[in-house]
Amino acid sequence: MTYQTGDGVFEILNFAHDGKGGNDHTVNAKKKICSCGKWKNYHMPCSHCIKFGDIRGIEPNTYVSKYYSTKLYKQTYSGKFYPMGNERYWPPAPFALVANVEHMRTSGVEERTRLKNDMDISPAHMARKCSICKETGHTKARCPKRAQ
Repeated sequence: MTYQTGDGVFEILNFAHDGKGGNDHTVNAKKKICSCGKWKNYHMPCSHCIKFGDIRGIEPNTYVSKYYSTKLYKQTYSGKFYPMGNERYWPPAPFALVANVEHMRTSGVEERTRLKNDMDISPAHMARKCSICKETGHTKARCPKRAQ
């Protein structure tokens, strides 16, 4: 690990395991960013930040975003919820709802693109016997001897 303590910039090297890893990552403690991008995207310290904190004696929870705090979590659900009630008691909307025709479903059965094979035939169906020739695998309606 190399670092510049004045700027709070640290370079962390991952060890290579099974052909993976061995990358250098730059952690900027003041800006709360890492070159891997996880810290900025998830607002949680990445493994590189946790390693830097471990070396410097800093708890990783100090770098967790305030939005994950218990106080803000409770604040999110502290508001009151008022049910809408039945639709007939709603005030009329001051706008018209227009459906997007491109995303509407059409009537009818959707075309299936999957081809059936022997696995799709149930064992109960295969065990049926034809009432004409007494063979399994088909019924009277599809019997090859029926046409004779």
